[in-house]
Amino acid sequence: MSVELFHADNSDFFDVLSLRCCAADAVRGSSLISCAEQGDRSAAIALKVGFWPFVREFEFAIDQQHLSRQVLVAGFGEPRVRRVFTGIARAVREMKQEEGSHSAHWMRDAQCLGVSDFGGPCVAGVQALIDRAHMKDLAGFFGTLAGTELIAEELSRYLVESRRFTDLFSRRRWMWGEVHLLADDGPSHLDIDLDLARAYGPTASGVEIGQGVLDTIALFARAADDVVAALLPELV
Repeated sequence: MSVELFHADNSDFFDVLSLRCCAADAVRGSSLISCAEQGDRSAAIALKVGFWPFVREFEFAIDQQHLSRQVLVAGFGEPRVRRVFTGIARAVREMKQEEGSHSAHWMRDAQCLGVSDFGGPCVAGVQALIDRAHMKDLAGFFGTLAGTELIAEELSRYLVESRRFTDLFSRRRWMWGEVHLLADDGPSHLDIDLDLARAYGPTASGVEIGQGVLDTIALFARAADDVVAALLPELV
């Protein structure tokens, strides 16, 4: 799918490889996630239950965000803004049709793991992620989305390849992870998020926007530690 973005040089503007490496390090350095990867059922359940409040709320946060076009029109002109937004909306709609609801996949996978009670505590780190997803600053908001997408991709890459992890599920698959590894026909979620973060923060450098991405990644690592402390204290 050919979709126009606001910038054609995002691959040069952002150090995506470095950002991705930081996300991979956060995923693989987590005791919660590494234990789940090794086939620890309690860790897998803690992952699914502990992060459920964020997974559930994240889609709401995206749907409720008001995307002002004023700053974009000032920088790019009304015709270009209309054209880019139309293309992005179509691309995201087709991604949703192909991938389905991420929160629905998360819940269904948890049920295949034997989880029936999602009423566990919302730990401080997870609540901080929820709060960050509701920020009104749009450059920061899309930087948060980019950080979340990088964590989702690296988490999926790490766990989908682990038979010890996937064999814990009744259908021997982790569908939430699989949908995050689907090849994109055109710009990916990450491409769109970074492009919009740059469009809404026209005076920010790639390093400055990237720092917001890194802050989100670090918050995921903190949230994973908080889930361990609350649900798996024996790992602390």
